[in-house]
Amino acid sequence: MYLILIFEILIVTCLVGYLIQSYCSKDVSIYVKGMALVSWLINFLLILFLPFDIYITYRDQSVGDISNDYLSLAETYQILYWTNFILCWTVIPIMQEYEESVELEKQAKLKKALKNNMKFYIIISVVGIVFVLAIFYTGQTEQCGLGTFLKSMANSFGVALIILLLGYGLVIIPKAQMRTSQLDVQLKYLYFRTASINGEKDDAHHKLMETSMKVLKIKDYRFDNDDMMYYLNKCLNKIPRNMHKILTKEEEKRKSQILMAITGAIFKNKAPESVEEMMSLYQEIRKNSLEYKRIKAQWKENCKSAYEMEDIIKAINSQDKKIQFSFKKAREGKLAQQLDLLEWYWLCVIKPQLKIIISLIFGILSILVLISEVTIFMGTQITIFGLPLRYVNGLLSISFFSFIPLLYIAFCVYYGLFRIRIQGFYGLYGDHQTDAPSLMFATINFSRVGAPLCQNFLNMIKLKQETAFRYAMGNIELLPIFGISITALMPCLLVVLCLINYFDLFDRTLQLIGMKKFIFNNTFSDRLIYEGRDTLKINRQYFERKMKPEGWSDSSEPLDIELQSKLIS
Repeated sequence: MYLILIFEILIVTCLVGYLIQSYCSKDVSIYVKGMALVSWLINFLLILFLPFDIYITYRDQSVGDISNDYLSLAETYQILYWTNFILCWTVIPIMQEYEESVELEKQAKLKKALKNNMKFYIIISVVGIVFVLAIFYTGQTEQCGLGTFLKSMANSFGVALIILLLGYGLVIIPKAQMRTSQLDVQLKYLYFRTASINGEKDDAHHKLMETSMKVLKIKDYRFDNDDMMYYLNKCLNKIPRNMHKILTKEEEKRKSQILMAITGAIFKNKAPESVEEMMSLYQEIRKNSLEYKRIKAQWKENCKSAYEMEDIIKAINSQDKKIQFSFKKAREGKLAQQLDLLEWYWLCVIKPQLKIIISLIFGILSILVLISEVTIFMGTQITIFGLPLRYVNGLLSISFFSFIPLLYIAFCVYYGLFRIRIQGFYGLYGDHQTDAPSLMFATINFSRVGAPLCQNFLNMIKLKQETAFRYAMGNIELLPIFGISITALMPCLLVVLCLINYFDLFDRTLQLIGMKKFIFNNTFSDRLIYEGRDTLKINRQYFERKMKPEGWSDSSEPLDIELQSKLIS
């Protein structure tokens, strides 16, 4: 048993490390990555230990005694939970603000991080005082200690977050697999994404150009304060090289010597007069530069996927059963023909059919999860996921029947977490585009759903025996103002959220109330499909003329230079 557990821990550790490394940008500090690794790993270990916990509980029941494994696991849960609690509610939020601040001195950055978090702690303290008074009023002071109170608060927040994410993932995951099983539909979506991202890229480019022009207007200004000169140099370094070159040339063309003198006199008065103003300018250009860089990387990746999908669709009816990729080097060697044939069968025949099967499996699992959630607080002991556990024995059998549904529920929850993007602020971005504050933001949310997710799953399978997890956590659903009330609302809210996401009402509602920045996905539009197709045609001509056959490089910058010249003029 322990060998299997150690093996799983090693696999999870490697997977978490790979995810963090693939998402983080190159300038993220090693201690930030290390903190994210520790927090993510603790969160996943809580979930990973649960099938073993269920097995040990059933085994001890058959023996009629509590084993040392049970007690050791309960102690491990306590250590993991409180370590995770301290990290996600105190340490990591401070680290997030610390990485977000632009102060020069470390002490100043730490002071600002503590000051910004102090507002949150004051609000939490006020809320806590109110609920403490409620505990005294309801006569639950003897049943509830400080530890139970804190666990109940954290569990309530985690359950609320799980409701939102699970209602999204249960619908979108099988729906997305079914949609992408049709290659023409997938190509239309890529066209749509191309137009959407292209519009976002133009907006981000415009914002960055405006901020860059502000910086270039004062680049020759000599400030008496060394700190202001330091921030000025930092601002200049954030301007993309091509944009800097284009803006400088345009300024030289437009301005005569007299106009330069007049402009210099005007902007001399408009130059930042304090370190705080220069810091604000640096924050603005840093934010705009990072946003443009992220969107540009998404645009390139989406173009690559769209071109590849066009090549795949063209090759469906090919007689030689070979896909001629526009921007991939043709295979060479003895096995080239066989590999090309396998690739054709996989991408044109097998993969679309496999997506349909996977969609059906995910759809069935989503329905079972939804039914199980609805029946949590019903008086009946019938439970879909708990029923097989009553008729199987052994570590592998119990682990299998408990781990599969738990894994799917966790997948649905974390799928939503990976897709949350607060536009202009935080989110997880692939291709090494995630900065330190965004990584800390994701880590906070990751860490706050692990234990509530385990508690929710135990409620779903309705074990009569007390597991080591519940023994360690205590009755965190003791307080009706926290645990019971919120988790009792979960079934009805989950059904409503699933219906909202099934009919695509969530994003439309956020658009109506002016909260587009919290949208998971953009609304599908036929107009954007045609715009994306035309945009890809124009860019295909450029890539076929300029790009190397080995793959994609940064030589696509001339497109941006042309766009910059048009925008400037």
